[in-house]
Amino acid sequence: MNIFQKINAVRKLIPYIQKDRSVSTGGGSYQAVSHDQVTAMVRPAMIKHGIVCYPVLVESRMNPPADGAKQSRYEATYDFHFVNDKDPADRFIIRIQAHAMDSADKAPGKALSYAKKYAILKLMEIETGESDESRYQPEDDFPIEDHLAAIESSPDMDTLKTIFASSYTAAGKNAVAQKTIIAAKNARKAVLAKGSENAG
Repeated sequence: MNIFQKINAVRKLIPYIQKDRSVSTGGGSYQAVSHDQVTAMVRPAMIKHGIVCYPVLVESRMNPPADGAKQSRYEATYDFHFVNDKDPADRFIIRIQAHAMDSADKAPGKALSYAKKYAILKLMEIETGESDESRYQPEDDFPIEDHLAAIESSPDMDTLKTIFASSYTAAGKNAVAQKTIIAAKNARKAVLAKGSENAG
């Protein structure tokens, strides 16, 4: 079989993957499919049909933390090569962009895992029950993660008040983002208040 026939054979074996992970948004959470879950389900089928997948980093950038935030945003673009193990020249390449937030050195690994997961899910047309479009997909590409990180790292009430006002205004008419920002603010406010009580 050529690479397209092999990919189609894997598609026939894995129609659906169950969501297995709860992802926090700072004020709430949603269920998602993890990289490990996708790997566990798809790897045996890819081995059976002789498909090797490997990533090639096209470009990447580490953005400095936003004002008051502890986390940096890492952005990367990868080419994932799906190769016929019987004929390495027979391959299919899919390009994926990804980003991740982290305060240490894990952001590149997070971005790579995210990119590989979606490269496989989309190429193999595997249903997960996720609705990517329903999560905050702001029309102006609002960077919600940066604002949540800044809110969650606010050291005191005054800073929290300032960052919240700025983030809420920046969200504009994005009601979902504004609701998430409010929830993150309330959660951080509770933590700061509890810390103040303990100090007293």
